[in-house]
Amino acid sequence: MRTRDVVSAEKLRGGFYSPDVLVDLCLGRSSELLRGKQHVRVLEPSAGDGAFIRGLDRTDLGRAVAHVEAVEIFESEAQKAMEALSRSGIPGAVHIANVLEWNQGRSGTFDLALGNPPYVRFQFVSLEDKQRALAIGNQLGITGSAVSNLWIPVFLLAVERLAAGGVFSMILPTEFLTGVSAGRVRAWLLATTRDLTIDLFKPGSFPAVLQEVLVLTGRKADSAQDASKTVRFFDHNGGTHQWRHEVSPAAKTWTSYLLNPEQESALTECARLEGITRLGSEVRFSVSTVTGANEYFCVDTATVEENDLSQWALPLLPRTRYAPGLTYSKEEHLELADTTAAAWMLHFAADKPVPTQYSRAGSYIATGETAELHERFKCRVRTPWYRVPVVQPGQLLMSKRSNLFPRVIVNQAGVVTTDTIYRGHMLPTSTLTANDVAASFHNSLTLLSVETDGRSFGGGVLELVPSEVASLLFPAAPAAHKELDKLDRIARTDPSPEALIEATDRLLPQWIPGLTPDLLHLVQEARHELLQRRTVRSHGKFFGLET
Repeated sequence: MRTRDVVSAEKLRGGFYSPDVLVDLCLGRSSELLRGKQHVRVLEPSAGDGAFIRGLDRTDLGRAVAHVEAVEIFESEAQKAMEALSRSGIPGAVHIANVLEWNQGRSGTFDLALGNPPYVRFQFVSLEDKQRALAIGNQLGITGSAVSNLWIPVFLLAVERLAAGGVFSMILPTEFLTGVSAGRVRAWLLATTRDLTIDLFKPGSFPAVLQEVLVLTGRKADSAQDASKTVRFFDHNGGTHQWRHEVSPAAKTWTSYLLNPEQESALTECARLEGITRLGSEVRFSVSTVTGANEYFCVDTATVEENDLSQWALPLLPRTRYAPGLTYSKEEHLELADTTAAAWMLHFAADKPVPTQYSRAGSYIATGETAELHERFKCRVRTPWYRVPVVQPGQLLMSKRSNLFPRVIVNQAGVVTTDTIYRGHMLPTSTLTANDVAASFHNSLTLLSVETDGRSFGGGVLELVPSEVASLLFPAAPAAHKELDKLDRIARTDPSPEALIEATDRLLPQWIPGLTPDLLHLVQEARHELLQRRTVRSHGKFFGLET
């Protein structure tokens, strides 16, 4: 976790302001829903330098505005917003204030909420603001989710301050679609709003904005009965493509709704095919060892030898990049141990000799205490602090985070792992083997469900938690182990990461007879689209926005 002293002032205030093209899109979407309404009262909860005020001034919507109430916490930026408001001639005020504090005890409603809420992660939010954010969430029935990032409570208070039928259009981070905390916000929107529209953009379209963004527009429903679960999507990536979905309030993420209806229907149809199951019905992946200090407990061979630690050293796979294939053998681990990689985990178990009774091992323990490792939370709760509760090896390995896609690897070497790699055990009820799972996992259908069920972090990195791994669509193929050697060679030798997936896809219709070429093509197309959206981080110009 990064702390305040290593993060710029710009990031601490979420201060990356709104490009004109996005401001104009928000105003255009708002005009559609306002439908010519006059005497519009506007709330701008994060005014910044006045981008939305300038936008109102240059569009027809500004002439329908009766009053603007804008809030900005930083005086230098608020002054710019004040100047923009003065030049526009639109009645209103810019308040130099913390909007969460400003909102407390205020009444009155608005017809339109506009803005780009500050993107500030929870560790940089003050305790007072966390408490205010929790109060906002609790008031709306969104318990516990409003403090993961400052954009959430600011967005919520803006929508809540709207009158029935009021319109909002906001620039939000794309984690709105996938984030766990944002999940309760998504469900709340489906229950309280209507006419939802999401505008999507090619990653990298706005280089000055450090996180990818979307535009979310909607109308506050008159009542729960008036709310709608229909959401329109517009994808501005080489022209404008649009579609709509009926969104389930139970959906863990909205990633699957980024697919067009034909692709989404294909995914649903594949899930019902005979032979397709959920991975969790065959194998259980769980968290591996949490050391509390990987740099100390995970060591290379030289460290083991220099400190006479061999009797406490267990073979360790530190990262899946050291296992290039679909199997990881004892021979491969011996080769890894000859490098400077951390190939060993120190396990000072109760049934092993006490390390402090040995000269060099005792000195190693002392170096850890000199570095104050024994004061770290996960170490100090142990007695002694250096006795790590090592989790036994699994039959299978899977990285918690991945770039293009996660790989499932057969753990032939019996290595342990840290919590960066999940361990998998075949369930007693399964008719499959670990080799079957590793051979059949890397297909377009399973990897499409990886994209829809997982969550994306900065730089396009994808993460799966064990419950999401268990929910992945998976072909239960008892004959798949026969192909493991061939697929293993492809994974090791072909320079294209797609080669393994393509080879597995060619086998998929043999394992799942109901999977037609048309269905498979739609699944492949859908996976590629979501993968590209997640991983592309170009800084190309933003062309041809159409609404």
